[in-house]
Amino acid sequence: MNDMMKTLSGGTGLGADVRGPALVTAQGFGVRYDLDAASGVISNPDHDLYGETLSGRILVFNRPKGGVAASWALADLKQRGLAPLAIICRTASPIFVQGALFAGISLLHELSEDPYAMIQSGQHIAVYPRDGHVDILTRP
Repeated sequence: MNDMMKTLSGGTGLGADVRGPALVTAQGFGVRYDLDAASGVISNPDHDLYGETLSGRILVFNRPKGGVAASWALADLKQRGLAPLAIICRTASPIFVQGALFAGISLLHELSEDPYAMIQSGQHIAVYPRDGHVDILTRP
């Protein structure tokens, strides 16, 4: 179905507008802790996205895990075509924001509604970081 179902607003973001399928987890996400950087696939067997690839998807998660390595790890993924199209999280850390900016990956956080509760994996969404909102374009 192509008619828009819902808009989530009130967020703060950076980067270009992006459309694509969502990849959603209620868990935190760490580039260094949960991902096989060589393949762009979630490699932590304890993560609910285990085996999923980030490339070509909009990653939606609760909070970032990890520290300063996120900046160069996100940039490396982007350079090799393995990065997500965009990142949406409940609350991003300053280091994760810096990493997304450095990598050229759109990021949106602090939406008025919990994105995990509203977006499901596979739904097509449009992210408007500079305007602070997400449009959910398809039903799950």
